[in-house]
Amino acid sequence: MKPLTRNLAPFLGVVALACGWLWLQWPQIALQPGDEPLYILDGQRLLDGAALYRDVFLAHPPLRAWQTAAVLSAGAPLGWAKVFSPLATLTAAILTWHFLRRVAYARTALLAAALLLSANVVLQHGAQFVGVEQALCVAVLATVLALAGRWLLAGLCLGLASQWALHVGLLALPMLFWAWQDRALRPFVLGLALGLLPLVLELAWFGAPMFDQVFAYHVRKVSQMAVTRTPARIWPFILAQLPLLLLALVGVWRGPALARRLGIAGLSALGLLLLWPRLQTYYFLLPIPWLAMAAALTWQGLPALWLRRALLLGLALAAVPAMRDAVDRRARGLLVQPEMTRLAAQVRTLAAGAPIWGDGALVPLLALRTGLPVALGDTDLNAQRFLSGATPPDAHLAAVLAQKPLIVLVPRHGIDQVPAFHERLLRDCDVVGQFDAPAANFAGLLLRPR
Repeated sequence: MKPLTRNLAPFLGVVALACGWLWLQWPQIALQPGDEPLYILDGQRLLDGAALYRDVFLAHPPLRAWQTAAVLSAGAPLGWAKVFSPLATLTAAILTWHFLRRVAYARTALLAAALLLSANVVLQHGAQFVGVEQALCVAVLATVLALAGRWLLAGLCLGLASQWALHVGLLALPMLFWAWQDRALRPFVLGLALGLLPLVLELAWFGAPMFDQVFAYHVRKVSQMAVTRTPARIWPFILAQLPLLLLALVGVWRGPALARRLGIAGLSALGLLLLWPRLQTYYFLLPIPWLAMAAALTWQGLPALWLRRALLLGLALAAVPAMRDAVDRRARGLLVQPEMTRLAAQVRTLAAGAPIWGDGALVPLLALRTGLPVALGDTDLNAQRFLSGATPPDAHLAAVLAQKPLIVLVPRHGIDQVPAFHERLLRDCDVVGQFDAPAANFAGLLLRPR
């Protein structure tokens, strides 16, 4: 192979991977029902003069709201505010590829990037604006810096990652062990402290409201609500990523030194994650890069060429279900936008200028699409906020109903799971409409308070 072709082929390979992943994710680039519209709405409310943690309930550090406010202030379309998410996931894959290309073979680096981008959880959540994907990108940068011996910068990056997702702290424990092994504990801890300094300054600036929403609220969820470590969330991940997990285990057992280090770290982070009392599926993004790198290095260390080729074929076959699901999800995603357009038109007509309120997965998106305000400024309508006692439900609902909003209700979902809301909404409201959005998997009622 000519030198130019030899140098260009790995680059073209990673570009092809990125383009294929973006094609699968393209419908997700638009705003979807779920958590992400509330962060866009938070940014919009900031531009309208609302104050974080006082006028806006935000259960996370302020950076994601500031990000969206910055994008919207430039006059960009709403969907552009989530461009950080796919870029962060692709950057994590490129950092993984670039690092392994320097310490291993080009094919190993490409395999690691492919394993990362084709992981089922990455295909599901890697383009969603929920914070973990950006924290993960910065954590991958911290990993690369740590493995290159740049421990101060590694700690700094990992600390800064908490600006997007506090549970990225799960990755700190394996990295602290690395730093201890490399006799670099002091610079890593110093960097970590510097990276956490913005969080400390934000807490000092915003005070008790931020502490209550960002920290105490999550403690209440853990201590006062049932756990959600359900088999429905754990087993699909394990089954979908079984080849990756098994390869990482083999790497821990008989792989090269770097594969052992990354495999132990990835499996340890996964074990810590499974202990998390209120587990969300997108948390599984966190150990994927370490597992992908460990698996690729283990593959490279196999002694026989025929074994490596057979394993590549096995990995490709194992990725088929995840790819098929991603293609199906893409097709459904293309249908979601027309459904949300119709629902927004229905809500706009029935609200007649009144505020809206209701299901947390739909109301922020509908507010963005219709321009209607949300009653009491409730951008975050997660049922956990009320079930945990962070916001007393009875008094809050009384204040909401006093504003006579149009209420978007999805039975057995979101706020309808709060007993005090379910009973009073049925008692004190009239049904003025119904909606069905099968591609988005939402159907429900539109209510008006009497």
